[in-house]
Amino acid sequence: MKKTNLIILLVVLIGGGTYLGYLSQIGTTAEASSLTAPNALPNFTLNNINGEPKSIHKLAENKPTLYIYFNSTCHLCQDELAAISKRIAEFKEYNLIFTTVEPVEEMIGFVNGLGIKDKSYVNFLLDPRMEVASFYQIRSVPSIFVYDGKQQLVGQYVGTTEVDLLLEKLGS
Repeated sequence: MKKTNLIILLVVLIGGGTYLGYLSQIGTTAEASSLTAPNALPNFTLNNINGEPKSIHKLAENKPTLYIYFNSTCHLCQDELAAISKRIAEFKEYNLIFTTVEPVEEMIGFVNGLGIKDKSYVNFLLDPRMEVASFYQIRSVPSIFVYDGKQQLVGQYVGTTEVDLLLEKLGS
C-alpha cells in the first residue's frame, strides 16, 4: 500500500512539474482581464532614433495605433518585433510606435535588423527619462497597447502576442 501511494505521489509530482515547465516555455500572452492602462494614448514628446522630437499624438494621428514598449535585449521582445516585421505590410493602415528606455547606440543594431524603420507608419522612440514607462507603470516587456482611431485604449497585453490578435484589435 505504501509503495503504491509513493508511486502515485511521484507520478503526480513529475507530471505537475512537467506541465509547469511547459507553461513557462510557451510564452503565453497575458491580456489584462480589465484594461488597467490609462484609457487615452499619452501625449509625450520623445526623440526618435534620429534625435528628432516627435509627439506621440501626432505620430498616431487619427488612425488605430499599436504602441509597444520594448527592450532590444529581451528575447520575448525580439520574438514579438520579429513576428510583426515579417508581416509588416499588413500594418500599413495603422501606426506603429515602438518605445524603449535604451540609448540609441544599444538598440540601433536590433532595429536595423528588423528592416522596418524606414516605413512611414513605423516609429521608434527613446524614453531615457522613463516618462512613458512611469505613465504606463511598465513592469514587464514587451508591453503592448492597442488604440483605436480616437486614441482610446482597446487592448493591452504583456509578453508575446499573436500578430493576428493585434491586427484584429486594430481593425475593430
